[in-house]
Amino acid sequence: NMKNDKQLQNTFSKYPLVRKPNLISVKESKALIHYHKTHKHKRSIGDGTDYRAIDLVHIQTQWVRDIFNRVAYDCVSEIRKTTDQVVYPEMAALNEWEIGGVQTPHLDTYSNQEMKHQIEEETPSREWTLILHLNDDFNGGETFFPTEGYTNSPTACEGILFQGIYLEHGVNPVRRNSRHTISMWFSTN
Repeated sequence: NMKNDKQLQNTFSKYPLVRKPNLISVKESKALIHYHKTHKHKRSIGDGTDYRAIDLVHIQTQWVRDIFNRVAYDCVSEIRKTTDQVVYPEMAALNEWEIGGVQTPHLDTYSNQEMKHQIEEETPSREWTLILHLNDDFNGGETFFPTEGYTNSPTACEGILFQGIYLEHGVNPVRRNSRHTISMWFSTN
């Protein structure tokens, strides 16, 4: 994996991409997947062509919120350590990408709320993105960065943290089993 990390540094010289192994335990990962499967009535994000998600604001279960809070704290600390930036968690979701789920390359510029209310700031504040893989027993579903020529192979319990406002990224089609992730976005204001 050393060559892979060195390749990342070269590929992402302008904007960092940080791999965060073991952000959560395997036990927590399995519990979060089970939670998502047993709380599908709470899914309010996505239309099924890409993914379906439960927004953290709709999750009242304390142990789930505790995991999200710990992950957010770890990411805020990593961003501060890597770039000296102060950021705040903006939004988080528990996601399932079913077979066929795909996402075309995009930038994470505005939140869904900003888009819904047609609020477009001159300098969008949603700067950092975390994708935390809860499982890796699926085919396809890799996060790719077309302008950087890099594709991230998912590892369960590992997150990738990057500046989604600048790094165009997408998700290859999921081909076998569902891909489960936590996504988080961090804002500078």
